[in-house]
Amino acid sequence: MPLKRNTVSLWRSAGLANTLFLHANYRDHRFQPHFHDEYAIGIIEQGCQAFSYDAKPRIDLSEGTVCFISPGMVHEGWVGAEDGWTYRMFYPAVDLVEQAANDIFGTNEIAFGSPAVHDPELHRNLQRLHLMSASPFVERLELETTYLSTIRMSVQRHAGGRLKTDIGRHSSGLQQIRDFLEDQYSDGITLNELKDLSGLSKFHLLRQFKSVFGLAPHAYLTQVRIRRATIFIRSGNNLADTAAAVGFVDQAHMTHAFRRTLGYTPGLLRKAVLKD
Repeated sequence: MPLKRNTVSLWRSAGLANTLFLHANYRDHRFQPHFHDEYAIGIIEQGCQAFSYDAKPRIDLSEGTVCFISPGMVHEGWVGAEDGWTYRMFYPAVDLVEQAANDIFGTNEIAFGSPAVHDPELHRNLQRLHLMSASPFVERLELETTYLSTIRMSVQRHAGGRLKTDIGRHSSGLQQIRDFLEDQYSDGITLNELKDLSGLSKFHLLRQFKSVFGLAPHAYLTQVRIRRATIFIRSGNNLADTAAAVGFVDQAHMTHAFRRTLGYTPGLLRKAVLKD
């Protein structure tokens, strides 16, 4: 009979202040009572984890559960089903979560009503954030945008957060962001830069930019890079140099962006150019 084996992967995301991410399958593990200095936010992907917190009776975290463990909450966990459980967690620092909450809701006071909820949309968003954090093809701007969306959904739906009153459209600030993306497309752009440039909160600049231009800033930036890369390739530049010149991580990153957006690769475009 094969031995049960626990598998654990850990990584840090430089794009989110070196926040720790975990993906694990536990077949026979038991966590002793403990607490975290950070938030622990995650999802159960398969199986079931038995869970107890603050000396309360056991609750079962089954597939599809979203978990919120606040800093200082004493909790323990163990196998809740025969085959254990598979889950994803990330551990954002208190100040990182509070900064996001203050930007979105105007307060950094967060109190989740329950450590376990069922919210399929948020579950999908958290899974996407995890996958993005480990992908070499995801820009920091896109990762920050998804993180902010995740905190908004979490706090608004499960901690009583109320969105700031929407402000009037800041047309000049939005145009400045667009011009910045058009001019600085080869750089690694962050939400903080766009926030400082526009005079808007991160939440409002994301909402208003998409409303006006049809795309979130990270998606608009990708469009600019693809457009610039197309010009470079049609001018006879090789693919590796083109990728570096327009701000993609490497040629594979550029190929991924072309295929996802246009349905063909830059290699096919170059072949077509060379035939002319």
